[in-house]
Amino acid sequence: MSQLADKILNRVENLNTYRRGDRRAPHKPLLLLIALAQLKNGKNQIYFPEVEDQLRPLLNSYAPPVSARHQPELPYWHLQSDGLWSVENAEALPRQRGGFPKMPALRGTSAGFPEDVAEALLNEEGLAEKLIHTVLEQHFPPSVHEDIIAAVGLGPDEHVWEVREQSPILRKMRPRDPTFRKKVLRAYEHRCAVTGFRAALGGSYFGCEAGHVQWHAFGGPDTVENGISMEPTIHKLFDAGAWTLTDDRRLLVSADYTGSEAAVVRLREHHGKPIRKPVAGEPLLGLDYIRWHRESNLGGVFRGPALAI
Repeated sequence: MSQLADKILNRVENLNTYRRGDRRAPHKPLLLLIALAQLKNGKNQIYFPEVEDQLRPLLNSYAPPVSARHQPELPYWHLQSDGLWSVENAEALPRQRGGFPKMPALRGTSAGFPEDVAEALLNEEGLAEKLIHTVLEQHFPPSVHEDIIAAVGLGPDEHVWEVREQSPILRKMRPRDPTFRKKVLRAYEHRCAVTGFRAALGGSYFGCEAGHVQWHAFGGPDTVENGISMEPTIHKLFDAGAWTLTDDRRLLVSADYTGSEAAVVRLREHHGKPIRKPVAGEPLLGLDYIRWHRESNLGGVFRGPALAI
């Protein structure tokens, strides 16, 4: 890969995301994926109202909940500082007292990748895929990668799990323990810790997955103390923040969780009940990891408030 390609990946890996404690801020990563999808469709300039329309639903789904509303204007403007984004006529826009552009002016602009970055993403083999891989691995759990890929409009050619040649940037990412899945499923006897579901065929168990409580992308270790065995749908709902756990490991369901009657009842019937414990000799889920998942200032996965117990 060229020096420019490595420089682009380095900028993506080191995005200057908003910091307040350990609160997650996937705003810039999601905007990058939206912009890449547009670029793949031959469009590098995106008008701000289009960004609002596409980014806000993604933030509602994949960012920590906020008391008012998510602000797509913040990543739209501040991504420029990472050398990956350019807002047209940025210097000429009238500013508010704090230096941020006035919203009526910003709403009339378009933005996109700088010309050299766009050209590299289109023409350097594997660069776009590695960008996607970097963004997803650093900011989201594997259970929602495909959902995000679909939501931003990236097609099957960009499936990050097909990336083979790793750049030095990707090799620096913290490796996953390949035995994590086996250790967690064995600790829970291949049963879903929430529903008790377990399936076997020909002596082999299937139907459950091992999920991290504190995401691997945010420092969660590949240990049984940070792992839980779940059915795939229960796992995806956990990573999306539809449910979490109390300190005494009882299920808390988000008051915002809705859906078909069967879907709602399936999760709500476990609300307030303890999850299954691992087998004797294996550690219980660690409180630090549970609190990371539940508290927005630590990780912000759970989409509170919870239903009353």
